[in-house]
Amino acid sequence: MIPGVKLSRRVRFLLLLVCFLLSGLAGLIYETAWTQQFAIVFGTSELALATVLAAYMAGLALGATAAGRWAGRVRRPVLIYAILELGIGLSALAVPLAIGLASRLHVALLGGSELPPEAASTGSAVFYLASSFAILLVPTALMGATLPLLARWAVRRDGEIGPRVGALYTANTAGAAIGTLVAAYWLLPRVGLGRTVLAAAAINLVVFCLAALLARGGETLAAELRPEPRLEAEATGRASRMPNAGVWILPLILVSGSVSFTWEILWTRLLSHLLGGSVYAFATMLATFLVGLALGSALAARLASSAARARRGFVAAQIAVAGLSLVAFAALDRLPELVRKMAASGEGWLASGAVLGAATLLPGAIAVGATFPFAVRCLAAEARDAARASARVFAWNTVGAVVGALGAGYLMLPALRFAGTASAAAAASLVLALVGALVVRPRRVVLGAMAMAGLALVALVRPATPWAVLRHGPLGHVEAVGEVVHYGVGRSATVLLLEQRTGWRLTTNGLPESSIGPPWARPGGLVVARWLSLLPLAARPATRSLLVIGLGGGVMVERIPASVETIDVVELEPEVIRANRWAGPLRDRDPLADPRLRLHVNDARGALRLTRRRFDAIVSQPSHPWTSGASNLFTLEFFAQVRDHLTPGGVFVQWMGLPFVDEALLRSLVATALAAFPHVEVYQPATGAVFVLASAEPLDIVATSARSLTEAPLEWAEIGVLCREDIVAARVLDEAGARRFAAGARPSTDSLNLLRSRSPGVLGRALTHPAAQRILARYEPLRTPPEGLDLPYLVRRLIRQGAVERVRLLAKTMADPPARHTATGLAELAAGRRDAGEFSLREALELDPTAPEALDALLGL
Repeated sequence: MIPGVKLSRRVRFLLLLVCFLLSGLAGLIYETAWTQQFAIVFGTSELALATVLAAYMAGLALGATAAGRWAGRVRRPVLIYAILELGIGLSALAVPLAIGLASRLHVALLGGSELPPEAASTGSAVFYLASSFAILLVPTALMGATLPLLARWAVRRDGEIGPRVGALYTANTAGAAIGTLVAAYWLLPRVGLGRTVLAAAAINLVVFCLAALLARGGETLAAELRPEPRLEAEATGRASRMPNAGVWILPLILVSGSVSFTWEILWTRLLSHLLGGSVYAFATMLATFLVGLALGSALAARLASSAARARRGFVAAQIAVAGLSLVAFAALDRLPELVRKMAASGEGWLASGAVLGAATLLPGAIAVGATFPFAVRCLAAEARDAARASARVFAWNTVGAVVGALGAGYLMLPALRFAGTASAAAAASLVLALVGALVVRPRRVVLGAMAMAGLALVALVRPATPWAVLRHGPLGHVEAVGEVVHYGVGRSATVLLLEQRTGWRLTTNGLPESSIGPPWARPGGLVVARWLSLLPLAARPATRSLLVIGLGGGVMVERIPASVETIDVVELEPEVIRANRWAGPLRDRDPLADPRLRLHVNDARGALRLTRRRFDAIVSQPSHPWTSGASNLFTLEFFAQVRDHLTPGGVFVQWMGLPFVDEALLRSLVATALAAFPHVEVYQPATGAVFVLASAEPLDIVATSARSLTEAPLEWAEIGVLCREDIVAARVLDEAGARRFAAGARPSTDSLNLLRSRSPGVLGRALTHPAAQRILARYEPLRTPPEGLDLPYLVRRLIRQGAVERVRLLAKTMADPPARHTATGLAELAAGRRDAGEFSLREALELDPTAPEALDALLGL
């Protein structure tokens, strides 16, 4: 490597392991970034994400297959490996540009529909698969080709097949685990998507330089890389085919890959109930799975010194996959209580869930990781077969992983749910063990008997549904209580509908989505949802077409005034719709029975991208802004997309729960809206949420709300709004205040998504209602109240809301001294300062002995 310095083959192999670890690190950084980039363009529907994953893994399989065919002809595999790493980095830099071009092509081919399209349309499915495969083919194929090349150089003796190939797989997988964590916890939150891809490309460049130096390590290295005579014979065609004795392992490793990814999908879905579904939760679970693969591969590499031992090891590993995974599944329901105890001791919800989730996932992942080195050793008859055997095993295993990933998410989990899927996956592993033990000679009777006993046990004992996990509220949310009346495992979320004393509670992945009131419930009980449906009408009374993003419990669309002619609802998860259909006949008013309402199963960004329709008002109410299905709906690019789908004068309302933001994130949200819309206001009609109201045209809520109150008096009255003063009381930032509040704040973008990266970290220390009041009071719009308002009524309204500081500020603006002293006195009484309040009220009566409100307040003391 360095002129005059001769490195032993062992040292060079260790350095190549470092290269391959860095290569795996870069690969998972790419995978993490590309998944998010595709989600931005194609949406977060399960169809879009699954096709991207399938394309990614198909490219790996094709690359491995191609490399397996020509690796035997390569005289300098390390040099070719170095060139491949450079090619990966260069081709990866072109992926974001290609994704952008694919987005334009998508719109050109499938766009322009009158109504928002469905995610699962045939045209979309074909386009997602074809475009993602074309975009990712070059970099992923180059990635897939690297292992066979390094195996070609590393293996010189039969006894090195299992250990050397296993060591390479271990190093690459360990690097992948590190890359997952680096991308999620450091790169994406700090530098954004674009620079994350650049960082991964820089790692590829480092690997290229190091591997090129190794390949250039003098004539000695070049000579040592010259194939042995029998490999030379293979290269010239005199021994072109691998012995077929071990090909039985290929269909088994294919099914094994499918089973392993079925377990991975199952664990990801279940453990998200503990970790909250954030990018950090997914990265933690994926990294744990990859660490397990690396540990299992390292263990198996030491044991796979011969084909006979490898076969026994493969069978034993399949039995271990089934047994360890079922034991972990049976122990799941103990985790929520352990998480609560650890969190109470100061460990934190995310850390506690991550530790326990990793401990649950790791044993089965170790057993899965052991299968690869065992399979390679079973297939390779001798050292010259190592490259092609590793390529074929990798390709077949990867194809199986694609089948497992798609089959688990689309078929098994929705049809069999969690317990049935666990049983089926365990049974598949045991069948693989039985085939490996008894079909191929010499038979391993003891292992075959263990596999048969396991199959009998799986057939007789069905795992219990982990209800404690499914009810668990992650990241400090209260556990959902009540009888489960609807349970659905959808393609993107697990949905529960629980009957409670006050109605029903809808949860997705353990996170609370909505409450649904019974027929006897007070219509105005769910104030936030009612306000969300009426605020756009207050800003634009002429609204005739309404688009709602996120169905939730259907409360927001339950009582839309008759003046709205069409209501389109885009919902990502079909199980949410099924839960609403179950509850519909039991409700006072079934929103899905409204003839004006049309449901569209899709991601909101994907739906808007392909429709030409514009709406008078758009309301976005996705919950939990850190989750994959919601996080891309709080960025500047999405807000701009919404703006482009509004009719002239149209309005946009964005919901945000206060428990999910701190002051900095709230400022960022308002700054994001201001970057897309010139006119923005903020409303807080209830204690738990704020609404961002935005439009391309000036907003005048005082003037426009009067018409809305006249056209829909009953709907407004149900939430206690009788006049425009009630609406003005909910406005906490006018346009000027919003601009001052957001000054200096960074908008959240697709590249640097602040809500996705920071929201999980502020849970537990987010804004409370009093804190939000104190912060927003600095920009109080009532410092200069609009003309023509009934200020005494406004004071009473604010007092009922507990907005004492706002009343004090409003009082200072009152030109009439008795009214000013009365407002001040009422504020002091509401704040618990009786003496100060009584003094101000008496001052008001001294100025005007007939002041009725001051007199009534004093008589009530």
